[in-house]
Amino acid sequence: MSEAPLNVEVTVRKLAAALLALALGAAACGGGGGGGGAEEGPIRIGLITSLTGNYAPLGTNDEKGVNLAVAQINQNGGINGRQVEVVVRNDETNPDQAVIAFNDLLGQEVDAVIGPVFSNSSLAVIPLAERNQMPFVSTSASDQQVEPIREYAFMTPPLASQVAERHLQHFRAEGMTRIALAHDTQSAYAVTGYTKIKELAAPYGVEFVADETFETGTGDFSALFTHVRESGADALMVWVTGAPAVVITKQFAEADLGMSLVMTGAECSTLYTEPAGPAANGVILDCVAGAIGPHLPESELKNTVLEMAVPFQEQHGYYPPQFAFDAYTAMRTLAAAIEKAGSTEADAIRSAMEGLTMVTPSGRVEFGPDKHHALVPENISVVTVQNGEFVPTEWARQELMTNFG
Repeated sequence: MSEAPLNVEVTVRKLAAALLALALGAAACGGGGGGGGAEEGPIRIGLITSLTGNYAPLGTNDEKGVNLAVAQINQNGGINGRQVEVVVRNDETNPDQAVIAFNDLLGQEVDAVIGPVFSNSSLAVIPLAERNQMPFVSTSASDQQVEPIREYAFMTPPLASQVAERHLQHFRAEGMTRIALAHDTQSAYAVTGYTKIKELAAPYGVEFVADETFETGTGDFSALFTHVRESGADALMVWVTGAPAVVITKQFAEADLGMSLVMTGAECSTLYTEPAGPAANGVILDCVAGAIGPHLPESELKNTVLEMAVPFQEQHGYYPPQFAFDAYTAMRTLAAAIEKAGSTEADAIRSAMEGLTMVTPSGRVEFGPDKHHALVPENISVVTVQNGEFVPTEWARQELMTNFG
């Protein structure tokens, strides 16, 4: 990728941000984040997400999910009698801007930070969260955020490796043994998912018969499809996030390759199905529990999903996408940890998070000292798109009945 031309204004901003970070880091050292452990007044939660840039459709739903959770928490008396305030900063789908946003939040004396939705941004912010002892709950899905374990970093979406394994289980159940792969080399999530599915495949009897790469800005996938057609694959699995998924889906339908198209939870949203239109019909992907709420068996999980999904749909006019559930769950788990800790002191929040087990709209959350990702694989369902709706496969339906019915 070519170097961007030197921009003096950006350079000055970065230098100023770095100086600010040093000053704030010294002030915050041992203080447990910007809140400093003061146990009065509102609890301030920072949210870094993409309100502009390539991931804006995802990030705006993160913001809506967090805002709904906070509204419900405050309506029920807050956390330990304290109201919650959200301080939102836009990372512009840019890791450098995410760093600037995080440093700005330190100056706002927040008690914890949620986000970003872009894995590359999250990976840029986590070292700063560790250095400043700031509880951080990510809404992006790259494994590297929590493997190896960092003291203060947690995440609510499924790991890319968990997604990979669930698809391998489904491939085996359906007798799909010859799989073509394609992935976006510029997305940390896509690279991780691609790497993990290759590492995990052998016990499932899956052979990868084509291996293609592309960049986020690619607009023509005809050459990629030619290679895949010649491979004799049963399915093409694509690891990608954001707008390229729609382009791939439409061009795949036009190419008529005579095989299934498999995507991931990054496409479990009307932000994918609506622009893709009829071309998305029959696409296989994965979703967390909330995104398939109407198809869940009657259970505590379904009731929890509806507590979020119904008011969200009433307020915004559409069923919440997976990104909204990820962010809502991040806020709810963080609130539960603060309530359990009885404090906004960083180590108290971290310790409470590491002992937290609860049912959320994303599924059953289980954190631990050696597990800073929220979900277990059983929370992930493999679905097909049917007229814009995410419908569990028969294999997934049986899994849901076993685990939650």
